[in-house]
Amino acid sequence: MKTRLLTPVCVLLALTSLSAREFTDTQGRKLDAEIVSAAAGQVSLKRVADGRLFNVPAATFTEADQKFITEWAAANTKYSFDVTYTKKKLGETKQKSNNVTYEQETWIYKINVRNRLPAAVGDLRVDYWCFRREDGGKGKGSSRIETSGSSKISAIPGSSAVTVDTSEIILNKQKLDGGFYFINGDSAIQSDGMGGLAVRIFDKNGKEVHKWATKDDLLAAAVGKTKSGGSNSESTSTPK
Repeated sequence: MKTRLLTPVCVLLALTSLSAREFTDTQGRKLDAEIVSAAAGQVSLKRVADGRLFNVPAATFTEADQKFITEWAAANTKYSFDVTYTKKKLGETKQKSNNVTYEQETWIYKINVRNRLPAAVGDLRVDYWCFRREDGGKGKGSSRIETSGSSKISAIPGSSAVTVDTSEIILNKQKLDGGFYFINGDSAIQSDGMGGLAVRIFDKNGKEVHKWATKDDLLAAAVGKTKSGGSNSESTSTPK
């Protein structure tokens, strides 16, 4: 009976020893531990002896240990994100010609990427597509890709968020003075609008780890489309 009771314990100890490793820091000190999480140059270790957790820079350890940490992170990193956004108006210009007032507004989307997990993640690429709704004055304009780009995120701490700014979106508006009308029958007021946003997030190996859009059809329209060369923005984002 005692032998049967001890068997599961022996198996558990064997599994623990297989997942543990002797780490050596740059000063020659050794630590028997297993990795709990690793991302953005940081590693969380659980000491085998007492289960105590240590959160330290991966550079604390030897090159061999750093390579092991990097390989472990590539094989075990998990992702879970929430994506939200806000719109920000950067400026506007107005010009009048005859009886028509022309306006041009400059906007951006601010994409908020929240890491839902407690462990930090890093080396991410955020691709985005911004849509403009072309309105001929009838309120039924279709959404078309106005601009697109990519932004690199070096790290998102656990349970924290990073904000990415998109390229600029230009909206054109025109308004006819009262009492006048267009010969071709166009509405007296014509106004483009923000048409939505599609976002895809990739890890450092180019694997897609999250996708999101204001509407499903926008994501379908963006996937596979080449990003417009003149409007791409490459930047490294930090938490805000």
